[in-house]
Amino acid sequence: MPIDVTPAPGVPAQPDRAAAQRAADRELFAQLRQDGFTGPRFALLRERLWVYGWNVLRSWMRKGTIIQKCRERHIWFAAPYTEVEELMRRADVREDLAIDCLDTALTDFLAEGGALEGWNPDKGRNLTSYFMHFALRHFRDAYRRWAREHRRRLFEILGEDTFQRYRFEQGTVVWGPFPFPGPEHQAVLREALAVILDGASREEYAVCKAMLITGATQEEIAQLLGTTRKSVERRLARVRGRAIKLAAAGVIVVPSVSAAVTR
Repeated sequence: MPIDVTPAPGVPAQPDRAAAQRAADRELFAQLRQDGFTGPRFALLRERLWVYGWNVLRSWMRKGTIIQKCRERHIWFAAPYTEVEELMRRADVREDLAIDCLDTALTDFLAEGGALEGWNPDKGRNLTSYFMHFALRHFRDAYRRWAREHRRRLFEILGEDTFQRYRFEQGTVVWGPFPFPGPEHQAVLREALAVILDGASREEYAVCKAMLITGATQEEIAQLLGTTRKSVERRLARVRGRAIKLAAAGVIVVPSVSAAVTR
């Protein structure tokens, strides 16, 4: 069995050490393919990825860098500083999020035909860094599940007049204690949303409605509609692009409607 020379979280990999790890992983990958991605080597790899992911995710959350790590990989989701501080402060939240993320990420990564089988040792990443790139997309969904419940509890405690949330202000997303929109503003929002979704495909309409009404994650919407998360992402991207163009053209008055279909 190849020796694991993966550096500890936060320790920069030395060029020769990184090369040695890639070489070891290349050998392991060839053996795993020969074994049909089953057996003791496969089980050991799962354990290795779990331990590494467990340490890295909790470290990034504790340091407050987890959101930036996601942004660097073009993984976008709403994460206000107050919630990032909650992750930095509370070990129990970090552990719950790491477990939720790794449970789904490892299952998908190691599944037959999953991301592991598509790893290319010639592209400069060892297996652990390749897995973390994949796992952060699952972290986004785990974070959204946690944040949805966290915000609900805050709403119950603080009341609707002081509950913090996002809105668009002169083209910039602002997080703060904004009052809930009154009937007139809600009517404008509904009208703008109707314009945005006018001409949308049934699938785009269904995805947006599911997100608006239930606050579901992209993964949950995909399961609800019997499709893939990538498909949900593409449909939301089309709706988001339409909203931006309509707002720029002055067709809709309130561009904040597009916040309902953020990445």
